[in-house]
Amino acid sequence: MAQSIPQPEKSGRPDSTPPSNASPDCLSCGACCRTGHDGRILVPEADLVRWRAAGRDDLAEAVQPGHFGYVGFATRADGSCVHLGTVESANACQIYEIRGTTCRDFEAGSEQCLEFRRDAGLD
Repeated sequence: MAQSIPQPEKSGRPDSTPPSNASPDCLSCGACCRTGHDGRILVPEADLVRWRAAGRDDLAEAVQPGHFGYVGFATRADGSCVHLGTVESANACQIYEIRGTTCRDFEAGSEQCLEFRRDAGLD
């Protein structure tokens, strides 16, 4: 009797490991949010205006001098954004729904993302 050979799933991979070209899961990483020690996580003026209009002066004031004439998100001594970390996840954003433009526009899996991950020793 011939023995049945297990067939791979439709993805072509026999297990649930994501393909190497899959974007990293932000909630298991957070590397980009840990790079702001010198004001690198920029906050455009439009974000400051938006937060103030929403009654969130606390966000508009939680900044430090940044690059290119902008301000950057305030950071902790380890360089991580002061808004990084929630009860649910150390890598979740406390202000995710109203986060800054720089954070909204950042793409998981982009060259910059992968560079931050390498610098953090994740890849």
